[in-house]
Parts: sequence; C-alpha cells; structure tokens
Amino acid sequence: MKWEKAEKYRKYKKDPFLNEMYPQNPETGNLIIEILLEKHIYLFNEWDNASFKRRDLDPDLIYFLEECFQEIPLKYDIQLNIAITEEERDLAREADIIKGIRTQYTHYLRAEKRSLKELFMKAVLYVITAFLLLLAASVLEGWLIVHPLTTTLLQGFYVGGWVFAWEAISSFSFNRGPIVRKVKEHQRFLRAPIQFVYMKQK
Repeated sequence: MKWEKAEKYRKYKKDPFLNEMYPQNPETGNLIIEILLEKHIYLFNEWDNASFKRRDLDPDLIYFLEECFQEIPLKYDIQLNIAITEEERDLAREADIIKGIRTQYTHYLRAEKRSLKELFMKAVLYVITAFLLLLAASVLEGWLIVHPLTTTLLQGFYVGGWVFAWEAISSFSFNRGPIVRKVKEHQRFLRAPIQFVYMKQK
C-alpha cells in the first residue's frame, strides 16, 4: 500500500512554477485551482438571469480557468476549490451550481469534438479532391494533343491536386493539435472534483 501511494506521488511531482501557483491535495495529489469569490453570484455572467443550473459562467472566470488549464500539464489531475463566505453556505444551491458548471463544460467538449469531426471530414474531402484531380491529369495526359491550352489545363490539374493534398495534410496536422488539447482539457475538468470552501466574513 505504501508503495502504491509513493508511485502516485511520483506521478504528480511538480516543477517549481506549479509549486508556487497551484497547491496539491495531499490525499489525491490533484492540483488545486483556487477561486476566491465570497458570493455565489460572482461565478456567473451578470446579464444572465437564468437559474444556477443553466446560468452562464462569468467570461472573466472562463478566461481564468482556460489559462489555468493551459498552464497545468495534462498529466496532472486537477480539482476546483471555490471559496465563499460562511454566510453564503447553501448546499442545495451549490449542488445546482456544480451541475451548471459541468453542463456548460459538457457543451464546450461537444463543440470541440464537433470541430474535430468537421476538420477530419474536410481533410477527407481535400484528399478525395486531390486524388480525382491527379487521376484526371494522369488520364488526360495520354489522350490530349500537345497544345499550349491543353498543357496549361494539365498543369492546372496537377497543381490543384497537389495543393489540395497539401491542404489536407497541413490542416489536419497543424489544426488538429489545439483542438485535441482542448478536448483533453475539458475531459479532465469534467472528471475533476468541484468543492466549496468557506471563510469567515471580514
């Protein structure tokens, strides 16, 4: 049992920057993202009057969380601690808030997965277009009479085919990475514990 615990904490060994920015839960090894708000209402967009289960998070809070997600390597699990005053304690409301936060990030996850699927379909379309253009060029090359116009047409097919092929490779190779990272960040956050901690009113 001691060996298993030692292995777990070897996995969560942090660099000096993470040591300064994010405390570690001594029981789970999760890195803790701390949010000091004092009141529940500060979590949400001030223009949104929906219930806590459906209310959108404050844009500044979303930006802060996204920055934290990017700073913390994906190999580390995380948890969210929301600090409010003792007077704000309301377990039923807090359960609704946690549900609302998870619902919003579930939507974000679905959007990123949809973007990844659209990127894949676009790459497939580019590959098919490239194949058809290059195939047409190779077939027509043996049929067409040598002429400046036909030569230009064939070159256009070849160039177009290779352009589409490169576009498929570049878009999937370069654009896929950030989306996959977002998907993993949202998945990590959705499995992260969210808890409220209470402080005395000053």
